[in-house]
Amino acid sequence: MFLGAIGQKFLTTYRSCGTYIAFLTILLTVYLVKPNYISFGYIFLLLVWIIGRQLVEKTKRRLWFPLKAYAVMVFVFIYSLSCFPSFETWLSSLIDLLFYLGYKPKASSLKNIWESLAVLIVMQLYSYERRQSKYNRLHDPDPLDSGVFGFIKRYLIWHSQKILFIALFYASLSPISAFGLVYLLGLVACSTLPKASRIPSKSFLLYTGILVTTEYLFQMWGKQVGMFPGQKHSELSLFLGFRAYKPGFWGLESGLRAKVLVIAACTLQYNVFHWLDKMPNICQNKGKWEEPCPLFVSDEDAFMNGSMVNDENKPPPNHSIPSVEGEGFISNSLPSITAGLTQAPDLVSNKTGGSEGSGTSKFSFGYIWGSTKESHKWNKKGILSLKKERLETQKTVLKVYLKFWIENIFNLFGLEINMIALLLASFALLNAISMLYVALLVACILLKRRIIRKLWPVFVFVFASILILEYFAIWKSMVPSNQHIPSETDVHCHDCWESSALYFQYCKNCWIGITLLHMLRLFLNKLHFTHLIYLFFLYRLVEK
Repeated sequence: MFLGAIGQKFLTTYRSCGTYIAFLTILLTVYLVKPNYISFGYIFLLLVWIIGRQLVEKTKRRLWFPLKAYAVMVFVFIYSLSCFPSFETWLSSLIDLLFYLGYKPKASSLKNIWESLAVLIVMQLYSYERRQSKYNRLHDPDPLDSGVFGFIKRYLIWHSQKILFIALFYASLSPISAFGLVYLLGLVACSTLPKASRIPSKSFLLYTGILVTTEYLFQMWGKQVGMFPGQKHSELSLFLGFRAYKPGFWGLESGLRAKVLVIAACTLQYNVFHWLDKMPNICQNKGKWEEPCPLFVSDEDAFMNGSMVNDENKPPPNHSIPSVEGEGFISNSLPSITAGLTQAPDLVSNKTGGSEGSGTSKFSFGYIWGSTKESHKWNKKGILSLKKERLETQKTVLKVYLKFWIENIFNLFGLEINMIALLLASFALLNAISMLYVALLVACILLKRRIIRKLWPVFVFVFASILILEYFAIWKSMVPSNQHIPSETDVHCHDCWESSALYFQYCKNCWIGITLLHMLRLFLNKLHFTHLIYLFFLYRLVEK
């Protein structure tokens, strides 16, 4: 029984991590070999597995079994080449074994079969785990998981969309090209969707899978079709975003890094939605723009959730989200604050021993240890006990308030944080876009919060449009132009930026923006930048 329990524990652990062990093993084996058709089969079937389970929202046997069968066939084939020299000689006369199969005739058998052997082992272990777990499905008694790992899960549920957007932005810049522009446009379009939407992870994972497959084929066929640097169609490859990877592990890793990060972020969202589905309905927020679940869960919520799992008739906790006028919506931690504050005095009176039947618990120690005139020693113990209880109550209240502010910082001060970001962005570079940021900042200061809430999608659209325009500007500056002949003025234009000729030419192109910037500079010469921040916070406090 003891060994069976240990085996069950390992099986449960591998069920949580076995999929990712298989992913990383296959990815490392692809990185460590030169691109060939066998490694392409591994990465293609791996993408079919990942994308398929994301679209179906469940891991099924028909998704991962082709990869296992392919690993078995590749292992048998490579092992046969190593064991039968005549078969190797005959096949080498037909095709290039190193280019097509990644097989090195002069290398040892272990060096040739280690790739297929590693993939075969992890897929066999994964197959065994799936077969055993089919008969040992344990019900989770605590879906909320009020411990540290539960907090990490809820934290990832809150911020997995941000992680995906950061990965998408990094992929759009690596490199700046037509494929990267698709990432940026998709990022802008999906920024208007709620966190519980599964459209971004599914669509971007499918697009990234197609892109990884195409780029890996480009490493094998690019030179033959004349798309490598210096060849006939090299400009087309630069426009699309195809790059020839450097040889070796780090060359493949740097080339596929952005796409792998997007795939990892989409896989994280797959797990997030799985965790969210396991949570009880009382802990899920159904609003479009609300957080999917509370960040902090008290022990009382976990206890009541366990009672509901055991079919005990317990009243569900009140998770309604109260609204504060002018401050936006507050999340679920406010009821826990009121409960903690109302229960704190009761904890003190109950633990210090209140007398039953007495009208007040203020002099509870007098009924247990006698009057205050009998023993001064008992009074000291009572005072120390009360101080200890008061300290514990203060700690509890402080924890509740800290949790509340951590969970609702953006609900309470989200507008102010965005205004500070606008203020910093407007003074980072003094140009026409900075003037637009200043105009939006003035609008945020003057308008009411209800109006800003209705106009906020317009603000987001403006920011997204600026981002796309800047992306096009950077892309245009990177595209080589045959008509432009560089001169000394072009090469050293940064050194002579303050010269009169370039300055007046710049003023001629955007004279309105320059006039406004001069007025702003004259104003800032007499008013320090930090004073603006002080005035801004003073205005917000007066407004409240």
